[in-house]
Parts: sequence; C-alpha cells; structure tokens
Amino acid sequence: MKTKTLLLASLLSVGLLTACSTQKADDMKKSDESAMMKKDEKMSDEKKDMKDEKMSDKDDMKKDEMKEGESKMMNDGKPAPDFSLEGVDGKTYNLSDFKGKKVYLKFWASWCSICLSTLRDTDDLASQVENKDYVILTVVSPDHMGEKSAEDFKKWYDGLDYTHTPVLLDSSGKLLQEYGVRAYPTSAFIGSDGVLVEVHPGFMDKAGIEDKLKEIK
Repeated sequence: MKTKTLLLASLLSVGLLTACSTQKADDMKKSDESAMMKKDEKMSDEKKDMKDEKMSDKDDMKKDEMKEGESKMMNDGKPAPDFSLEGVDGKTYNLSDFKGKKVYLKFWASWCSICLSTLRDTDDLASQVENKDYVILTVVSPDHMGEKSAEDFKKWYDGLDYTHTPVLLDSSGKLLQEYGVRAYPTSAFIGSDGVLVEVHPGFMDKAGIEDKLKEIK
C-alpha cells in the first residue's frame, strides 16, 4: 500500500515538473518572440527615420538649388532665345558668348527709313563698347518681311560707312518669331543674366537706348 502511494506521489511530481518545464519553455519562447518583434519594429522605425531624413535632405537640396537659380536671375523675365548667326563680316556670333554682359539687339531692314536714320547712332554706340558692360548687335533677316536676299544685302551694305556695327544674318527668319518681331525697327534688351528684359517696337534714339542699358542689370 505504501509502495503504491509512493509510486503515485512520484508520478504526480514528475507530471508537475514536466508541466512546469513546458510552461517555462513556452514563456521563454513567447518572450524571445516578443523581443524579436520589438527588435524588428525598432529596425523598421530606424529605417523609416533614415529614409525620411534622406528625403528631407533631398528636399533641402532642391530648395537650395532653386534659391541659387533665383539669385542668379537679376532681371524679371524669361531667358532670351539663344542664337548662332553669321555676320556680314564672316564671323559667327553666339548670344551665349556674351554671358555676363548686357546685350542690345536691334532688328532692322534695308528698306526701313527709320532704321536707316538711326544706323549712325547705333554705329556710334557700337564703337564705344570696349570698356562698357554691354554689347551692340543688329539683326537683318534676308528674304523675310520684304528684305533682300543675303547676297544682295551684303553688296548693298558694303557701300555704307558703318564699320563698328555687327550685322547678323537671320536667313531662316527664326529669330523674328522667337523675339516676336512684327515691325522694324525693333529693339530687344537682354540682361547680363541672359534674361530678355524688354522688346521695344519702333523708334529709339541713342539716349533712350543708353538709359535702358543703364536701367537693366
């Protein structure tokens, strides 16, 4: 009888120990899983923070670039259409070559009486640009808006006594469209930042041109 009682007690003790051991193992497993979940969440949060920080840095860089671009634009307006044109002197003139200087661009024609009456003033201005912060350029568009052919214009212009004024030949007529030229003469003023500040159709005297060049940046 005593033997049975002792055996039963031993079996109960083993059962309890096994249950406790199993419970402890389950608790440890749950604890490890919880710790791993917290670690994963922490790593996820850190990755998110790093991503947000990178995005923020990119946004800041974009803002800085925009501010830098705005600071370079000293005049109000849009960038002047660039060009590469051959002059009657055989040289090639690119607008980009004059970056950092103001540009007075005069559109004219050989048949325009107002244009011809102001060519002397234009030539005088062109003769004084060596120590100035601006350049003087003129544009003629052969075979467009009633102008002669390029060959005939060159022969005609060679007979005139204007030695300082660069005359660029816009044979395609593209510049007329890009600068919105509808009549002659038309004056375009380009700032030192490359911005097309103003397009002025009609007569402008020498003093008016000089005043406008002083006014723009």
